Formats: sequence, C-alpha cells, structure tokens
Amino acid sequence: MSWMAFDVTQEWGSGTKNRSGLCLIRNVHAADGGASFDILLGGGSVLWTGAGVDFDSRVGLEVHDAQGRVVIPGLVDGHVHLTGCAGDEGLTSQTPPLAAPDLVGAGVTTVVGCLGFGRGSESLVNLLMGVRLLRQLGLSAYMYTGSFRFPPPSLMGTAADDIVMVGPVLGVKVAVADPYCSHPSERALARLASEAYAAGLQAGKRGHLHVHVGLLGGGFAVLARVRERSGVPCGQLVPTHCNWSLELVEEAAAYARSGGTVDMSTVLAQERGSLTSVRASRAVLSLLERGVPVERITMSSDGNVGMPLRCEDGEQVGLYLERVASLWEEVVELVRQGVKLSLAVRLVTENPARVLGLYPRKGCLEPGADADLILLEEDLSFHKVFARGVLVYDAGRTFLPARLRV
Repeated sequence: MSWMAFDVTQEWGSGTKNRSGLCLIRNVHAADGGASFDILLGGGSVLWTGAGVDFDSRVGLEVHDAQGRVVIPGLVDGHVHLTGCAGDEGLTSQTPPLAAPDLVGAGVTTVVGCLGFGRGSESLVNLLMGVRLLRQLGLSAYMYTGSFRFPPPSLMGTAADDIVMVGPVLGVKVAVADPYCSHPSERALARLASEAYAAGLQAGKRGHLHVHVGLLGGGFAVLARVRERSGVPCGQLVPTHCNWSLELVEEAAAYARSGGTVDMSTVLAQERGSLTSVRASRAVLSLLERGVPVERITMSSDGNVGMPLRCEDGEQVGLYLERVASLWEEVVELVRQGVKLSLAVRLVTENPARVLGLYPRKGCLEPGADADLILLEEDLSFHKVFARGVLVYDAGRTFLPARLRV
C-alpha cells in the first residue's frame, strides 16, 4: 500500500481535546530515583518540571496521575527500514512498509529511516514520503540519504545537497566491508565525509556518515584512515551493526576509546537467527567492561529487516520480520544484567539524540525539550507513551487517526 494512501487529516491521540492544550502529568519518578515530581506539557514541548504547585482548575488542564511510575524520554531509534528492505533471497524477502503503531507501541517517538541494498525495490523518494507521513501523524521522523551504493544516491543531485535542502535528511548512509556494497575508496569516503560535514554546518545539522560495517574485515581500519585523511571530527563517522561478530565488538571498543561513537543493532543476535552476532546487550556490557565511556555507545533496532528463521539443525527455512520492539527488549535485558536503568536508557535516548544532532530537543525531559515521554510499569513495560505532548499509547492501546485504527 502506498504511504500516501492514508487519510492524515484528523488528530492523533486522545490527548488533544482539552481547551488549553495543556497536559499535567503528576507524581512521576526519574529513572535514577529521587523524589516524585510533576511535568507540564504544552504546545508539543515540556514547559515545566517540579513539585508542589497547584494549578488553577480554570486553566482546563488535562491531568494524568502517574501514581509514582518512572518517566523516561521517548526512544530515539536511529536506524529503521521504514519503507521496507530487500533481503538476499530475492523479491520474496522484501519487507513491507512499517506502520506507525509498530513504532509507538515500541516506545519509539523519534525515528531515522534508511535504505538497504535493494535496487528498484527501495527508493529515497518513497522513504521521504514515509517520513513525511509519520511527521503528519505526530511522530518525529528523519532519514539518511545514500544507501549501500556508491556514489550515494540522492534526492537533489548530491548527498551534500540533500543535507542542505531537504529538511528531514540528517546525514548519509554508506556501507563498507560488505559483499553487497560498492567498496568505495578511502579517498572517495574522505571526500564525502568532508562534504557532508560542510553541508551540515551550512544547514545546522550534524551531516555525519552513518556507516554500515559488514563482516568482511578491515572496516574499522578504513574508518580510522578516512577520519585521519578527511580531518573531520571523530563523531562524523558513526559505525553501526558493530555487534555482527565478537571481532567487530572488539574493534568497536578500540574505535570508541579513540573518541568515536559506536552503534549496536538490537535485531542482531544468534537467538534471532544471525549466527555470527553478539546480542546487543551483551556487546554493550563487553564495551563497558573494556572501559568504553557510556556516552560513546548507542543502540538502534535495524527494525523491519527480514532475519533468518531456522529449524533445529540451523537450516534457514524462512524469514522473520523484525520489528523495532527489540530496541526496548535489549534495554530491559541490560537492566536484568545489573545495569542501572538510568544508564541503560541513555543508550536509546540521550546518546543517539546527541549523535543525530537533536539534543536537547530530543533525548531528555528538560523544559524546552519536545514532550516525548514514556511512563513505565514496575516490570518496565509501557504504561503510557506521549509523542509531542499527545497521548499515543495507553496500556496496550494505540491511538491513531480514525482511518488508521485497527
């Protein structure tokens, strides 16, 4: 179904009916504990946080009593195949477009879409339309230009032009050390990194390279040489899928200790059919044990890809459609392994928001930030999700425009 076939003329959610447009969430706790406090939302932003204020009932506030639940920022997923992704099994492995309920039901209020390696079945124009739809539905959606191919495909002629002229484009996706990529030279990558960086400065964006690192080996060495050759800041080259294998996790640790940021993909796990991979939560624990600062680690879902479905002897018998829910599952697993909730949450909120150049508008709950937030149950499941101050998920129910309700 076409992205533009949906009716997006009606309001999203149940939290937009009050006259003032203000919403007060009472009696919440931060992920790191402390006294309870209240949050006032309005105009899509966090207006105030504090305690002990009685608001005039004539203001017409919509009030939610959190009853002491923990509140965290909405999740920031920096790598999702919004419009579908081609697999290596031909057209039958092409995944369908992702629906908005899959995002909000997984706590994702900010998403970055990207392309894979498919030719013909994936396009930047379709991705941009998908991003625009999600924005009209009230989510915060962005995208990468480029793909596995090099020179990178673009909307406006060059990747740098896309960064400057297309609002939702934050940076460029490229691929290295993968049998499906175009194997760009280090000189060409250095040129692209510098052009994207300069374009980002002009547009007020990060303009970074989001680098798919494959299993062929040598990918991190390439990034180190490109960084040296181009002279761009280390944060401009951000490798993802760094948990493809134990060897890549070790290389990622060295890259992060040298000043870079590394991204773990939560769909990659032997439990999910990827036989060489290290589960994202285990990879994060390994990085922390190796002395990597937590602020240099992010997790993204790589959601909406088809992962191998295997029988008991390991033979692939089909594909499992991976949704973005794995992002929060790995946060919960980190907490089960003894990581503090406040630290684990940073990997999918503040840290990716900083990498994407969206902090402090995203990834925190300070006044002035976008009102994207999640209320957690005691078992860390979602109680309520707000996107730009509007209630979009409540105890298992997703609120959508009437034509999209299922």
